[in-house]
Amino acid sequence: MKSTIGSVKSLMPTDFPSLGVPWLMSTMGSLYSRAKVADRLPPFANVTISNVPGPAFPLYMAGGKMLTNYPTSIVVHGVGLNITLQSYNQSLEFGLMACARAMPEVAELAQYVTDSLEELKTLPATAEAAPEATPAKKASRRAKKPATRNAAAKSVADATRSPRASAPSRARASR
Repeated sequence: MKSTIGSVKSLMPTDFPSLGVPWLMSTMGSLYSRAKVADRLPPFANVTISNVPGPAFPLYMAGGKMLTNYPTSIVVHGVGLNITLQSYNQSLEFGLMACARAMPEVAELAQYVTDSLEELKTLPATAEAAPEATPAKKASRRAKKPATRNAAAKSVADATRSPRASAPSRARASR
């Protein structure tokens, strides 16, 4: 058994995600289309949104500085819009790819995104940042009794609760 698997492993490409997945996805897309699955089942999604962190510093090629980045992706079968965000050198770039039949107004969407980002820039910055959580105490070296279920749940709730001591109290509006 091991010798059979070993001989097959040598035939497999070392970078299957880069080589095999696109082939597999295109084959599955073709089968999806030919079998007319879209006519029988509702689409599982109509938009794909992904974000890709990029370098926070400028990149250079042959002495020239890269000024911007235009993220691109593909619209997969059955999904009409792909929105890809990628950061580069302290900026955020948007890439909008759409099926022309499903969304002919993609330029309109791009303008809405631009307008919304400009509106976001006009908002005032928050005056006070939230206080940082205190670091957890180090576990002691001596053995402890196992915690009960309720005690463990309470300690998890206490650890995940955000600190509210410095938050201003708000009066509840009367009805």
